[in-house]
Amino acid sequence: MAKRRIADLKALSKTHSLDFEGENLNIFHVHLSGLNEEPWIGGIWKLRVELPKQYPYKSPSIGFVTKIWHPNVCFNSGTICLDVLNQEWSPIFNLECIVTKYLPLLLQNPNPNDPLNSEAADQLLNNEELFNETVRANINKYCNLENK
Repeated sequence: MAKRRIADLKALSKTHSLDFEGENLNIFHVHLSGLNEEPWIGGIWKLRVELPKQYPYKSPSIGFVTKIWHPNVCFNSGTICLDVLNQEWSPIFNLECIVTKYLPLLLQNPNPNDPLNSEAADQLLNNEELFNETVRANINKYCNLENK
C-alpha cells in the first residue's frame, strides 16, 4: 500500500502542487482550478485530502476548504457528495483521476436531486441564471488570493 500511496502522490504532484500538513504525508491540500466554462471560470478552490491507512482500498476523504456554491457540496463544511468517493470507490481510482477528472465533472454536472446544499439545488432547478450569478459571486468573494 505504501508504494501505491507514493506513486499516487507523485502522479498528482506532476499536475498540482501539494501542501502537506507538517510531516504527515497522509494529509495535504491541493488546488482545483475552475473550468473554462461558465459559471466556474476564475474559480480556484483549496481542497483538503486525507488518505486513510487502508488507502487505496478505502477512499480518501476529500473536502473543499474554500467555500463553493454547488448542490453536491456542503457550503459550510465542504463535504462532497460524489459516488466515486463514497459507495463506488475502487482501488482502480487514483488521486490524480479524482482531482483532474471527477471533481471537474462534478462542477460541470451538478446533481440537484441528491443535494448537500439544498438551497443551491433549488436555485439550479428553479432559476439557473440566479444559480450562475451566485456561483460567480462566491468565486469573487472566496476564490481570491487572500483566501487560498
